Amino acid sequence: MSDVKPDSATLHATAQRWVVLLTSGDVTPADITAARTWCEENPAHQQAFVEARRLWQLSGHLRAPVVRRRTAWPWATAALLLVALGLGLVRHQAWDADYRTALGEQRRIELADGSHVLLDSGSAMDVSLDDKHREIVLRKGEALFEVSHDPQRPFRVTAGDLSATALGTRYAVRLQGDAAQVTVAQGRVAVADRHASVTLGAGEQISWQDGTLAAKHPVDTAKALAWQNGRLVFEMTPLPEVLAELQRYRPGYLLIGDDSLRALKVNGTFRLDRLDDALGTLEQAFPLKIQRYTDYLLVMQPR
Repeated sequence: MSDVKPDSATLHATAQRWVVLLTSGDVTPADITAARTWCEENPAHQQAFVEARRLWQLSGHLRAPVVRRRTAWPWATAALLLVALGLGLVRHQAWDADYRTALGEQRRIELADGSHVLLDSGSAMDVSLDDKHREIVLRKGEALFEVSHDPQRPFRVTAGDLSATALGTRYAVRLQGDAAQVTVAQGRVAVADRHASVTLGAGEQISWQDGTLAAKHPVDTAKALAWQNGRLVFEMTPLPEVLAELQRYRPGYLLIGDDSLRALKVNGTFRLDRLDDALGTLEQAFPLKIQRYTDYLLVMQPR
């Protein structure tokens, strides 16, 4: 499997070409093999393929193919490839998780040990509690944990290869793709991966990506965890990061149509229940306009 991280624009353009080809009616066995190989080269390829397929469906362009005799079996194989990738994403999207939230949904959960969890938008987790252990597996997204004190049963959250064990505390864990993050609001948390460990105190945060645990650093938890109060706070945040964060709470795609906009820095507080107002604010504050192709596809262009 390739560890190279392709350029995002090139990756998505390639994925779109594969989807168009596989739904064109002229797909060949070689095309199917090449598409499958490309998807298996890198997890980012498969994710881009699935997103491209979903966007194609939302745009109304995905029609039932006209099956010709000479291509009947390739079409069946192509269909199986599309279905297989979709089924493979069941685990990735965590549809079988113990607890999950839809896009834009937050859910408050009381666990059997008395701990409380606030599961953020588009998140999922599994819970295992027994007489000796309290194990949480964050499958994706972010969750804020208020841990009930029980020194006989450690409370540990695992996110990818990262683990965060509570030492009597309130903390958030985030998992997005191959990156994880732990933010401590109260108490202490022991954070570890396969190679290193560190203890965080209140007002500290640490990130993990590509198998590397970064140095811990101070953070304004009121701003970092503002999502628990229905808000997102940005301070000199690059526009691509802002759009990626907004997209965690809003269905569809928010795309940058011109690289000149990527350098823009955003300051502001946005309400999660009024994200379209937030997008309007971006139009007013910056030299950009939003082209709305559908409610699900918005592209930022220079004004």
